[in-house]
Amino acid sequence: MTHRRIGSRRSSGIVLLAVAMSFAHSRCTIAQDLKEKALSTNLVADPLPDAPIPEGRTQDQSFPPASPVGQRLNQYPVLPPRLTRSPLTAEDKFRIYVHGTFGPPAVILPVFSAGLGILNPPSKYPKEWKDGADGFGRLYGARVATITSRRTAAFITQVALHEDPRYLRSTSTNPLARTAHALAFTLVDKTDSGRNTIAVSNFAAAGAGGFVGMGFYPDGWNDATHAGQRAAGEFATIAIGHVITEFEPEWGPWAKKIRLPKILPAWWVPER
Repeated sequence: MTHRRIGSRRSSGIVLLAVAMSFAHSRCTIAQDLKEKALSTNLVADPLPDAPIPEGRTQDQSFPPASPVGQRLNQYPVLPPRLTRSPLTAEDKFRIYVHGTFGPPAVILPVFSAGLGILNPPSKYPKEWKDGADGFGRLYGARVATITSRRTAAFITQVALHEDPRYLRSTSTNPLARTAHALAFTLVDKTDSGRNTIAVSNFAAAGAGGFVGMGFYPDGWNDATHAGQRAAGEFATIAIGHVITEFEPEWGPWAKKIRLPKILPAWWVPER
């Protein structure tokens, strides 16, 4: 019983630290992006979510106006940025992909996932996957490979099918309606021209993140059944990210009050 309590406390501490570090990085990133936007006239600061309408085409009424619950552009690197009127080029999508896939959070945050795996591994995991530094390294590598595969598949699909990787907030003020909107946006998102489309990139991302593990997970965990379960988990992760982004105007100001960037090393946020 004592051992379980200690493990639970350690797990809670790891999760809290991960969230705090992610918030801190986000605060630094917002300040940096605002500086870059001040020097460029190519980006629109106000988040006007209706994408440009091609010449000769009428306004798509399914594309609602800006959400009244907040006007800030979400720049959190582990979450999708908020949709604006400015269309994205393939280069823009690539920058979002690189920032989220290879930035410091993508390297550091899997440490906490691996730590949780060491503290509470599956009972039938082989010893080399749940004990010591060797087990930690395997779990860390598996998580990095999963995230990289998921984001890479999403990026390729978004460029090929002209999907916009950004998130469009709900116009409602009802929490349940906003949550339903965030979950629905995981299934149906926007094209570069602002029209609704099946979110193929999300399905491709979840599939890549789930099935890539068939190449390195131990026997008994590298079959299609477990791969499908991991894919479902990755799809749920995308949906949760949308819900968190939807409610960023509520929790964002609280995150800023933490002021953790003052004690974090400068390399947490790259200059570019």
